[in-house]
Formats: sequence, structure tokens, C-alpha cells
Amino acid sequence: MKRTEEIYFKQLNGIRFVAVFLVLVDHWLIPIMPFPTGHLGVVIFFVLSGFLITRILFESADEVRANQSSPWQKLGRFVYRRSLRIFPIYFLVLGIGFLFNLSNFRDIWPWLMTYTPNIYMMWKGTWLGIWDHLWSLAVEEQYYVVFPYFILFLKRDYYKWIFISMLILGILSRFFFFMYNDHDYLQAKYMVSNVNPIHALDCFGFGGILAYFYHYNQDQFTKIIRFRLAILYSGILLILVLYLSLNATFSYDNIWYAVLERFIYSLFAFFLIANAVAEKTSSWTSFLQHTWISYLGKISYGLYLYHNLIYNYYHTEGNTLWGYLIKHIKIFQLEFFNFALPIFTINCIILVLVASFSWFMIEKPINALKNKI
Repeated sequence: MKRTEEIYFKQLNGIRFVAVFLVLVDHWLIPIMPFPTGHLGVVIFFVLSGFLITRILFESADEVRANQSSPWQKLGRFVYRRSLRIFPIYFLVLGIGFLFNLSNFRDIWPWLMTYTPNIYMMWKGTWLGIWDHLWSLAVEEQYYVVFPYFILFLKRDYYKWIFISMLILGILSRFFFFMYNDHDYLQAKYMVSNVNPIHALDCFGFGGILAYFYHYNQDQFTKIIRFRLAILYSGILLILVLYLSLNATFSYDNIWYAVLERFIYSLFAFFLIANAVAEKTSSWTSFLQHTWISYLGKISYGLYLYHNLIYNYYHTEGNTLWGYLIKHIKIFQLEFFNFALPIFTINCIILVLVASFSWFMIEKPINALKNKI
């Protein structure tokens, strides 16, 4: 019998594609984008991780209770499988950074190696050049390190209170950050709140709640997916909060951006993922399961991890593959390649080729080892 833990939600590859595409558009089309989309993409990843990881842990916890066995074996298996999926190409990218001394790698390498660049960013109040995007992977890894203990070692009766606490802690931590820092700090050091793992707890909490309903309360899960207008209503809220944030007097010193945006994005992602998991027949689910969309979602980890090394709007010269091409290859010095859309298109092609090579030559073979334990 196939282990529940190994269920593969192929339709969620489409959600992964949507999330990584929002990040690429935000990072690569800066000159022509009227509003940011990258934060929404990251939040979708957080909620999706919360759902998938929590569901796996529920299955493991159920087996521990049923067999009256030790949870430590399940914890070890979880860490083993996560490490095989995440570490190989992450440290490959860091190796490339070291070899070519990309950006400020040799100044911050201990933070990158230990999955703590977000802590460095909170401490220094600064971004990290082409390593900026690794903050979100650090937040996820910090979540993986702590969260499994709550599921594997606590009784099932506590689960719903864990997720409610995560929602409350996430939004309240951002509220207090907003209330107790002055205007200049909020405007200049806004990334401190973005990269704080406590401030992302409501994202993971929404994913956990969805996993709880899917795994333990199918009736409630069915009610969620039957609420057909949920995505529409949460989408309207998303647009409203984004509008109010963009039109506030200050870019970051406003409650819409600093406190509410991430919560509303998480709510939208909650319903988006719920409908994808339900596999309802619709034009949306057909799109998510389209062959190419599903494939791009499958390689989305590589797409996200490599994209800043391929191209970065703010850190091109001397740091990225695109910076090398426009400096040394004449065809890329044509006027045509001074426009955002051609740059975006060419770099998307390069990125897909790189991520595909990574998937077939590194990630997929290593992933096959996950079932060895």
C-alpha cells in the first residue's frame, strides 16, 4: 500500500509555478511593473510549505500514536528527506558564489551556510545583493527545524491551538513592530519585518489549518472548497489592501503594508491551495495541471534558487550571468536588449534551461534516495 506520506499532489506544481512566476516578474520587470508581486509569491510558498509539511507530520504522528513508538525515528526521517530535497543545490549555489566571489559572498558566507541570512539582515538592516532571495529559504528552514516537535510530541487535541496561536503571533508581532518603531526606521529598515521568521507564522499557520482539515476533518475541508466565491472575495481583499498600501502617504510606514498585507495574502493562498488540492474541474485547475505549467512547477525550487545568479535588475554588473553576457558577447549589446521584456524573455529561457539541467542531473536522482529510509 502506498504510504499516505508519499502522496504527491501533482496539481500543486501549478501553484508552485504561479508563486515563482510572481517572484520573477517582481524581480526582473521592475522598470515596467506598476505594483509588486514578489511578496505574494513568497507568501504562497510559505502557505504551501505549511500545508505539505504539516500533512506529512500528521501522518507520522498518527503512526507514532497507533504503534506507540518513539517519535524520534519519524523526526530523523523527516530531517533526512528534507535535507535531501533542499541542501544539494542550495550548497551548489553557494559553491558557485564562493568560486566566482559573487556579490559580497565572502563577507556573509557563514550566514548563508547556516541558513541565517535573514538574521543578518535583521541585525544589519540591509539587503544582501544577489543573495537577497535566500532569506525566504532561511525562514522556511527555521520553521522546519522547530515546528515538527509540536506535531510529533504533542497530543492531537493541541493541534488546532497551535495553528490559532501561529495566526495570532504572526499578525501581532508585525503590529507591535509597526507600533513601536519610529517612522524613519520603518521606512529605511522595512526588510527587518519582512525577514523575521516570527512575522511569517500566520503564513505557515494557514497552511497548517488547511492540512488539519484535509487530514482530520474532511467535512470541513469540503465546506471550504464548496465556498466557490472564497478566492474571489479574498482576491478582492488582496487588491484592496495592496491599493491602500501603494496609495498610503509612506511606502512602508503604513498599517496595510506592515501588518495586514501578509495576512490577507495568506488567506488568499489558503483558498487558492485548497481548490487546487480538491482537483475540482475548472479552467483554473486545467491550467494548473497543464503539462508545461506542471513541469515548471516541478523545477520551481531551482528556478527560485538560481534566478538571482542568472539576472538581477539591481546587481547585474560583475555578479550575474546576464552581466557577463552583455559585457563580453556582442549580440547582447544590441539596443534591443536594453528593454525589459526582451531581457525578461531571454533570461527566462536561460533560467529554465539551467533549472532543467539541475533537476534531471542533480535533484531528481538525489530525490530517489528519499525513500531509502
